[in-house]
Amino acid sequence: MKAQYLDKRSERKATCYLCSIKLGDYLASLPASYEDYEVQREIVSNVYLDHLVSTVLERRHIPPIVLIAKTVSKNGSSLTIENFKILDGLQRTYRLHAIQRTIEFALSEHLDPSELLGLSRFAFSRKFSTELRQHSSNTEILRAVLEFRSEHGADELRNCLSKNPQWFEVWTGLTAADEVRKMLILNAGHKPVKTRHQLELLFLNLLPVLRRAGAGKFEIVREKEVGSSQFSKVRAPGEFHFAHLITAMLSFLRGRPVAASTGLVQEVNGASDDEEDATLAIDPELFNEAVRFLVRLEALLEEQHGDLARLWIGREVTLSGLFAGLGAYFAESNSREFPFKKFIATLKANPKALRLSEFESTRNSLDLSKINIGNVNRLAVFNATLSLLHNPSSNLHWRKYFAMEAA
Repeated sequence: MKAQYLDKRSERKATCYLCSIKLGDYLASLPASYEDYEVQREIVSNVYLDHLVSTVLERRHIPPIVLIAKTVSKNGSSLTIENFKILDGLQRTYRLHAIQRTIEFALSEHLDPSELLGLSRFAFSRKFSTELRQHSSNTEILRAVLEFRSEHGADELRNCLSKNPQWFEVWTGLTAADEVRKMLILNAGHKPVKTRHQLELLFLNLLPVLRRAGAGKFEIVREKEVGSSQFSKVRAPGEFHFAHLITAMLSFLRGRPVAASTGLVQEVNGASDDEEDATLAIDPELFNEAVRFLVRLEALLEEQHGDLARLWIGREVTLSGLFAGLGAYFAESNSREFPFKKFIATLKANPKALRLSEFESTRNSLDLSKINIGNVNRLAVFNATLSLLHNPSSNLHWRKYFAMEAA
């Protein structure tokens, strides 16, 4: 494989060459067993790498790939690399290979973009999914390729790989132990990112909005600071978990409880190719009202229920169910005013309505081996919130909402 030499550095008896290789040349030189390097982990699912096709088609930067080569020979500004293995970049390479084969498939079969892009996604998938699986590809990659060809032409589609340079670090002279050590360093940050942290990353642009709305009485804690599962046990008054707030807002918008999950991350991340639209256009005024509501609600619940208030409002399942109920009521009422003030007024008029002591005892008596405790909690709070909004003078009986007795 030919490469353009850029720089080099030595490390004991090893040498690292920084070089540039056209993506097409790299993929064409891949050995058939490139996935079998023993120090590498298996191919893993990753929603972000699954969108690599747009990076390739738009010729945006891909982080350097690190190779181990048996021999590297230099001739002026040119390198010849022989017998290489992938030390870091297997996941990217696997998807780049799939993109390459999808492009070749689209060009060799003379697929007509104007005809195929008019098909529904279901019909498009039914037509190509079986064959694309043989290329480790999928219909989303093919659709992106056909859209690019329709706009830019077949020659530009070929150039996305054949004329697109990629940086590589190519090591020679490493011992087997050195290879393992470098692999561990390179992959030290590659542990799958927690789902809630991924959600936070998608909604980071909302942090300033939330902090302004809180006006010093509302503190946001990130997943990397305190894990969601431990947060309610250690939170101080006025502190709220960022991931909890996101699922709460999404629950409000959908009128049903939403849980942090890989599926939710994929749904949010795939909502638009425009990164600035990842927030699903949540109304900033909703955040302002929600923050003010939570500050007032916690103060009121602490007055009515003491320390139980801090625990109850600090749980993700509580906020998801509560805001889902508020959102469902808002949708069915056809009102322009968010129902936050109504909920506060209901609790002020009926201080015993929530019965948080019964909530805790009922929740703690559930048989965890027979249920999904998170889903049961969310649905219990959701149904109880709706019930209280419809019947403000009623007191909640949590055994009913936890499905422990007949409704």
